[in-house]
Amino acid sequence: MLPSLIARPRRLPSRRVTLLAAAAVLSIAALTTQVAATPQPATIGPGIADELRAASWAMHVPAAWFAAPVPRVRRGDVLDVLAVRQGDRAYTVPVAYAVTVISSDDRGLVLEVDENDASAIVTARGSGMLLVPLLRSSR
Repeated sequence: MLPSLIARPRRLPSRRVTLLAAAAVLSIAALTTQVAATPQPATIGPGIADELRAASWAMHVPAAWFAAPVPRVRRGDVLDVLAVRQGDRAYTVPVAYAVTVISSDDRGLVLEVDENDASAIVTARGSGMLLVPLLRSSR
């Protein structure tokens, strides 16, 4: 047989073995870093959803929807909401009773509402009416 046709087991060059080992180490390091960098769920306190009563929702009402400035309110205050149509044939309609304030800032209010109050507020606003919040007395 010709010597060129004989297959002899060859050893891998030491340079190739070194490169393979380095690639394996870098791959393991990359996987470990990726697993360590994966964000873990933060343990935060209860959210707004945890504080709502059963069969109620939190609804953000932007300040632009109000015809009058919102009185100084704080968490837990109770509001009644009126809808006002301005113009020659102006009229007012009560749309929500006893909605609770969850939070308030200069951008608007977050209110705890039931399904009827939420749909009444949105329907009034959708028909071009502005809202007037009335703060209930705590006495």
